[in-house]
Amino acid sequence: MPVGWDARVAEVFTSIKRVGIGIPGHECLPCHAMTRETLVDSRQEILRTAARLFQQRGYDATSMNDVAAALKLSKGGLYHHFHSKDEILFEIMNHAMDITQERVINPVRGIAHVEERLRALIRLHIEVVLSPRDREITVMLHENHPLPPALRKRINSRKKDYVHFVENLIADVQKAEGQKETQRTRQTASKVSPRAAAFALLGMINWIYQWHKPEGDLQTQNLIPQFTDLVFGGIFA
Repeated sequence: MPVGWDARVAEVFTSIKRVGIGIPGHECLPCHAMTRETLVDSRQEILRTAARLFQQRGYDATSMNDVAAALKLSKGGLYHHFHSKDEILFEIMNHAMDITQERVINPVRGIAHVEERLRALIRLHIEVVLSPRDREITVMLHENHPLPPALRKRINSRKKDYVHFVENLIADVQKAEGQKETQRTRQTASKVSPRAAAFALLGMINWIYQWHKPEGDLQTQNLIPQFTDLVFGGIFA
């Protein structure tokens, strides 16, 4: 092998990368794009940025070019991570359900007392909906219709699982409350179905983002006890 061969090969590769010519098995983006993409927290930063844009502008009004521009990426750099806007929206929604699983369902399952489980669910769900870093949740709540049927079915399946979880929890609380009542009060107790109660509770919490103002009088710490009182004073009254 000629003397200095390794250095020459390295020089050639550097020159080719500088002008953005592709080589099989090697990065074909210009150096400045490669540097920026290295700084991007890959898919997670893209999802957070896209979620913010979808929330502000609406899904239909936001293009892949808009997302790429907000991230200071080339369109090709964006397509390296996601093949379509539908895929981005699906991953945002799927991530939102992961957040619900990790921050609501899992902690609630670890609570022994059934009534405290429901109180915790109300508190944790409100906190997730109002968390500034969880804009994915608000997108999921009202932007699921543009998804292709197959992807929409997968998201709806996870959402239904959560509704059933809440429904079963409410049924358990009703059962526990019923055991504490006398025969007389049990005969006159309100007969709210757990399913209707679950839809009412989730609808009430999920709609908060539409009217809540961070600078307003109803802060998170005030909303939680009031919503909890509404549930326990209504469903289980």
